Amino acid sequence: MAPSPDLSPRITQKRVIRGERRRIGRNADPGRREGIASEPVPIDLFMRTHCSYRNRTFLILGFLLGSIQPSFAQQPAKPTAGNDAKEESLRLTAARTLNSLGVAYYEKQQFAKAIATFEDALKYDPANQDMRTNLGMVYFQQGQFNKVVETLTEVSKTRPADQRVLTALAVAHFAEGRYSDASSLYERLAPLIPNDPVLRITFAVASQLAERPDTSKLLQQLPQDAETQAQYHIILADAYRSRQRLAAAIEEYEKALALVPTLPEVNYRLGVLHSDLHAYDKALESFQRELRINPQSADAAYSLGAYYLNYGNDPAKAREYFETTARLNPGHLGAYLELIKIQLGLGKPVEALALAEKAEAVANENDELHYLKSRAFNLQGKKELAERELKKFEELRSNKSLP
Repeated sequence: MAPSPDLSPRITQKRVIRGERRRIGRNADPGRREGIASEPVPIDLFMRTHCSYRNRTFLILGFLLGSIQPSFAQQPAKPTAGNDAKEESLRLTAARTLNSLGVAYYEKQQFAKAIATFEDALKYDPANQDMRTNLGMVYFQQGQFNKVVETLTEVSKTRPADQRVLTALAVAHFAEGRYSDASSLYERLAPLIPNDPVLRITFAVASQLAERPDTSKLLQQLPQDAETQAQYHIILADAYRSRQRLAAAIEEYEKALALVPTLPEVNYRLGVLHSDLHAYDKALESFQRELRINPQSADAAYSLGAYYLNYGNDPAKAREYFETTARLNPGHLGAYLELIKIQLGLGKPVEALALAEKAEAVANENDELHYLKSRAFNLQGKKELAERELKKFEELRSNKSLP
């Protein structure tokens, strides 16, 4: 059963240390799976605290959304007699079949195929709101927020109380900086979920950014405890970060930490922003604080490894942090790539290739991985294997450059 869209936005944040442009953070999770299935289930409200940095706020509101209405639950248009009726029946059958296939692709996380299949299903049954919602949820999962708005706006008019649709639209508008639209959608959600504090916080933030005249009233209505106020500053900081207002984002994160110093993830985000502003010593301190607060943070460990490798001139310490990252998150490709580079720098191709095997289990089609393997084989004098890996690297790199 997959969760629905979060009420707070998924915000893209580039995590690089300038200069060498090394990634200092990596999403541990290859992708979220939003609510798509073939049978309807009840929607249960719950609060979730996320301790992984996946371009979202620290505390978010979500819905436990396992499925949407199946396409055949929607009343089809009344068919006409004879051949037209048969054609209509075949068309609807094709739409339902494609919808089921799209769900199967989605469950396998083949999202491009899922999108194409849902789009084909709608060609046969363009009025089907369930299929359209399916398509919108996959767009949401892929962060294609303008597509979410394009797909689900009409659905929200015919289904004004559909929490999944309203949530996806609110987040999409927020993520794209359309705060007035986001605020209006959060306002529509508020009476549907009257007792959720995070919705109220996010509504207040969207209203503040939209400069609504009732913002002061909304802010005064928020609980005044330290945790709630910290959440407010974090959500506001995330919004500033997404609009590249880095100094303002840092200020809000620091306000949150002043209220609750042990908040996980916030120091990590501060470190990311300090590195973007070339304040590498501050970034180092932030990542170190994050790892003390949350020793399971693979992102913080990776970022410290990147710092020591590229700015601290300490490959041994960098290796320790990258190994910690891989231990905490065995699916962290970036950690393996950096460890391979360290081994190649030490002239140890055997060790590098052993690490490459682990990396291939995570992402065999990564172009940099094949380039590093080519280097390792060259060090061993295995020219044919080195050429094969270099060719693979060039093919993958070429494919990435295609529109």
